Amino acid sequence: MGEKMKRVIILILILCISANASSQLKNTDVKLTTIIHSETEHVKGAKADSNSFTSLYSHLLLNYDFSEDIFLSLAGKYNGVLSENKYNSALYLQTKQNSDEINQAILSEVSLNYDNGFFALNLGRQDVNYDWLFGSIDGILAMFGSDEEYSLRLFWFSNYQHLQYNYYMKVEDINDNKGIYGAITKAGIKDVEFSFFNYYIEDLRNIAGGHINYLYKNSAYNLSYSSAKALSLALYDYDEEFLSASIELLINQHYFELGVSKTGENGLLAMLQMGNFMFGEFYLGNQVDRENAKNSFLKYIYANEKWRFELIGGTTKYDNTFVRIQNNMNSFEIDSYLKFNYSKNLSFDLGLMYMNVDERDPLQSDQTFMMFNVVYNYENY
Repeated sequence: MGEKMKRVIILILILCISANASSQLKNTDVKLTTIIHSETEHVKGAKADSNSFTSLYSHLLLNYDFSEDIFLSLAGKYNGVLSENKYNSALYLQTKQNSDEINQAILSEVSLNYDNGFFALNLGRQDVNYDWLFGSIDGILAMFGSDEEYSLRLFWFSNYQHLQYNYYMKVEDINDNKGIYGAITKAGIKDVEFSFFNYYIEDLRNIAGGHINYLYKNSAYNLSYSSAKALSLALYDYDEEFLSASIELLINQHYFELGVSKTGENGLLAMLQMGNFMFGEFYLGNQVDRENAKNSFLKYIYANEKWRFELIGGTTKYDNTFVRIQNNMNSFEIDSYLKFNYSKNLSFDLGLMYMNVDERDPLQSDQTFMMFNVVYNYENY
């Protein structure tokens, strides 16, 4: 048995023992996710090349209750690359984070929280998943109401980081410690749900948008719009827009979604700088964030107690204006996923993705991607 594999087994055992020991503590909720992730990517551009790696990713979360309304959250994330085969081409190396960048251990959450059911206040580092924001933020968050009915969420933060098994990003002292201010409001009226948000970075950028969801019997209708405005001191002084709409239908265990999206003439960059690929129906992107990108897609999901199968295919017509002017280019992507739930705690994922890009595209090439995950989840609540 290789030395790296021994370390992996030892680390998994330590995490499981730690989670089990923590679960015995009074007033402590524990959640552990451990993933062995393996991926292989082939690029078919001017020069064919490939990249592959296998990594161990873990996320351990502890919530300790001081009282019914006050609790402390502690969480850590770790990613360690076990094996890696890098691209040979310097051009492709620039598009992929390597083991030196994504070998990380971070404290992803350290927050003191108060929640009485109507008002919640969180101080410190928190894990969030909002529109256009996904990762850990250092700041203050306050919420009034409940997401199930109506709510107003206000937040400010000055540091940000995000760690996944194939991605790491860190931004500190945002806007000279002025940080980012944000507000998100949600409301529901019968079968209609509304969500509106606004993020403001003083003198740099303002990102705002909204989402409307209408439920009717076994179907749902979605419409969303987002806009990023460059302010007086923005170095990247381009405004951005994103519009999307979709129709969902559920028939027994079969789920269908038909959707379209469109970006503005400057594509999407500022909206995506904080880790959340809100537009990302496709694992490889399918160029839906590019300039004047018009995308349409069809998604199908079948799920039962043991199995989940997901298939999505779509086409995008887009432009390129920042590197070399090329208009009316085309991209096609099809992704398939298969998940098997072996038990309550253990599951296996297999993903196969293919993207065909216009040969005139100066930034992207055709890609074939395969990934395999072994996922262990544990929680005591």
